[in-house]
Amino acid sequence: MGEASMKAQYAILRFAKYKGPEIGHIESHNERTKEKYASNPDVDTSRSHLNFHLVTPQRKYRAESERQIAEAGCRTRSDSVRVVEALVTASPEFFKGKKKAEVKAYFTEALDFIREHQDPKTMLYAMKGG
Repeated sequence: MGEASMKAQYAILRFAKYKGPEIGHIESHNERTKEKYASNPDVDTSRSHLNFHLVTPQRKYRAESERQIAEAGCRTRSDSVRVVEALVTASPEFFKGKKKAEVKAYFTEALDFIREHQDPKTMLYAMKGG
């Protein structure tokens, strides 16, 4: 196959805001602690062993976010955003044929990019999902 027939590849960075109880849901999803993922059939638990942390959570996500908010002296309301999640991925074609070390290098470089724009002390976790 010539280069002209290859699909374009894209890096993807998406943000989502979380206010309270749903923080526990993103934690159980990310850490694969739920037994069934009926709401998200894309989760393949047989690949969970391929997950690895780039930043390991020190506490439960919500507890750590509340600690950081209190330490910073911020006032919050019940509808205040507590956590902003950044999802880093790429178009599926990008990952085809890549070795595990190459995939890890991609996510490590993405994390370094985010660290340039966000105080690393405020990062609750960073992980690569399988």
